Amino acid sequence: MQKKRRMRRLFISSQSNEHGFTLIEMLISFSILSFLLLITPTIWTYLNYQPQTERFSVHQFFHVITDEVQLYQVLGDSHDSLSLQTIDQKHILISKYKDTIRRQVNRAGHEVLMRDVQSFEVKYFDHYLVIKLRLKSGNLYEKVITKFNK
Repeated sequence: MQKKRRMRRLFISSQSNEHGFTLIEMLISFSILSFLLLITPTIWTYLNYQPQTERFSVHQFFHVITDEVQLYQVLGDSHDSLSLQTIDQKHILISKYKDTIRRQVNRAGHEVLMRDVQSFEVKYFDHYLVIKLRLKSGNLYEKVITKFNK
């Protein structure tokens, strides 16, 4: 029988499945993470963006109402409308119509003062008015207006 010679081979095993991270992999992962952290506030701002048009239109509406209440005589005590009388005896009615608040002079015309209104309430007191306005967005706005004319 012939003896087979076995040769022992020395070799360094290289595994293709490494269990650690290299420096380059760490730098790439840190750069991706820092980029995501950098753009997160910008994305969050766009996701939570609420236009200011509602706030500005409510402010303008209350400004118009304040000017008219302080300029003209307040009539009536209806809780869902505001009646005013001018110096030349014209009757101004500000009331809710469908989902808008409109202004009419002598029951004619239809000037829209505010849109997307859910409820409009006026409370009359001796020297002031309280106007509550709830919009379809669910926001409630309230304004106290002092009367100058009786």
